[in-house]
Amino acid sequence: MSRLLHTSDWHLGHVLHGHSREEDFDAVLAEIVAIAQESQPDLIVHSGDLFHSSRPTARDLIRAMRTLTELAAIAPTVVVAGNHDSPTYFEFLNLVSGPSLGRGLFFVDRLRPAHDGGVFTFDACGGEQRIRLAAMPFVHPNRFWQRSSTSGTSHADYAEAMRGLQAELMEALYKGYDAERDILLFMAHVFVTGATRSPSERAVDESFETPPEDLPVVSYAALGHIHRPQPVQGLKFPARYAGSPLPMDFGEADDSKSVVIVDADPGRPVRVLPRRLSSGRRLANFIGTLEELKAAADQYDGTFLKPVIVGAEPGVLLAQKIAEIVPHAILVKPAPAREAAADAVLDFDPVDEPDLPEAFRAYLASEGLSNPAAESTVTAFIQLLNELDDETPPTVRAEELLRTALEDTWTETS
Repeated sequence: MSRLLHTSDWHLGHVLHGHSREEDFDAVLAEIVAIAQESQPDLIVHSGDLFHSSRPTARDLIRAMRTLTELAAIAPTVVVAGNHDSPTYFEFLNLVSGPSLGRGLFFVDRLRPAHDGGVFTFDACGGEQRIRLAAMPFVHPNRFWQRSSTSGTSHADYAEAMRGLQAELMEALYKGYDAERDILLFMAHVFVTGATRSPSERAVDESFETPPEDLPVVSYAALGHIHRPQPVQGLKFPARYAGSPLPMDFGEADDSKSVVIVDADPGRPVRVLPRRLSSGRRLANFIGTLEELKAAADQYDGTFLKPVIVGAEPGVLLAQKIAEIVPHAILVKPAPAREAAADAVLDFDPVDEPDLPEAFRAYLASEGLSNPAAESTVTAFIQLLNELDDETPPTVRAEELLRTALEDTWTETS
């Protein structure tokens, strides 16, 4: 029986509202390596967004390469570029640490034809079985933009083009297919219609989806892009998002993070086993009074805590009171609950324009910003508003050149 370990969306370099997550990344990556050592897979795949930024820091590069090298020492490891990753960085990493050095570590920087890194073949079970993997990094809609188009790439254009690209990979994947020996896998960084998103996925464009029925039929499809671990529904074969190993924001505080272990035999249904990850500091939401927070304070030790306090007045003293109650929590945006009375009415004529500086000053106060800092911010805001009073924006050089060209068009003479 062949075994696959599927992980995804590490987002190394991610910062939680100004707080470093390096400690948490180190812990959860060590846990992933430990699971790989215990389960002894024949192949390890990472389905994209290795980094949170297209220009990762040297520290994050070291963290990624140290972990991937440890994984590659256990089994061949293939990583595809996600939408957050830089294809150029991936090309470099493949050059300095990839198969040319015999380390069993493969980076797929961009969509490649089968003969040039689009399809991989690995022996499994001592050579008795063979794993064949088609790898599809993130494909940007601009790839399918037509010069004749005035509106860019449409949803239909994207879906049709993706079907064509996947068909090319699958044709190569099935070439020489041995039903008694081969296990076929597909890995892609893609947004599949119907997947449950998380608030942290701000870069996912829902207008460019892949319908689940367009996914190629394989033994298992390893997907990346969505941070919440979940299966793709409505398919006759298993396809799954491994999800991010750490919660990326407080909307994922209750998610059960995991990697996925897949056991497969040729010609038989696979067994999909999510393995829960428990490392890294927990994210917690709290809504209640200060007294209720005090009663439950112990459970928030060592967590990133986002508290919303009922019945409290805004101000800097509120954050201080919360910190005294939960001194061992890392506070993120502590704030009073905002409650609107059911019979609240407007105290100004709706047709009148509201006083924006006063509204902005009230907002800053509700966020707990102190008076001196609030006033300097309001002053800068008023200056910006005054600059916008001039409704005739200055022209730019490119605009002037274009206007001149349109006014003095060139016509061909016979």
